[in-house]
Amino acid sequence: MNTLIALAVPLAILVAYLATMPSSQAREAESRARRVSRCPALANLGDVQRRLDAELPDRQVDFVLARIAQHGIDARTLWAWLDRFGADPLVLALASGHGYAGVLRILRDQTSYDEHEARLLARLSTPELFEVAA
Repeated sequence: MNTLIALAVPLAILVAYLATMPSSQAREAESRARRVSRCPALANLGDVQRRLDAELPDRQVDFVLARIAQHGIDARTLWAWLDRFGADPLVLALASGHGYAGVLRILRDQTSYDEHEARLLARLSTPELFEVAA
């Protein structure tokens, strides 16, 4: 009987730990997202990547991350872009040739972003990024 208890208690603790682990990670991710939404200055590239993963197909996320690294665009600028325009226009802006300076210029301008022009330029410069998988 003592042997059964000695085996059952650690097993029950292990099962309880494993059952609560994913939910605690999910809660932490949700908490982090709320904090960054309230204070965008806290945003880091991990936050940006999680947001891109949620809003874009994988090949577009990979493209955006490569361009971010290439141009050295900081997380706060990217977060401001995502809040103002969204993820799809970020893909278009980077694919149409805008680098860090271009992204900042668009954010600074008070006029609306010309998504139609950016879509045309992006599809001409990187058509493979916008092809629909058959």
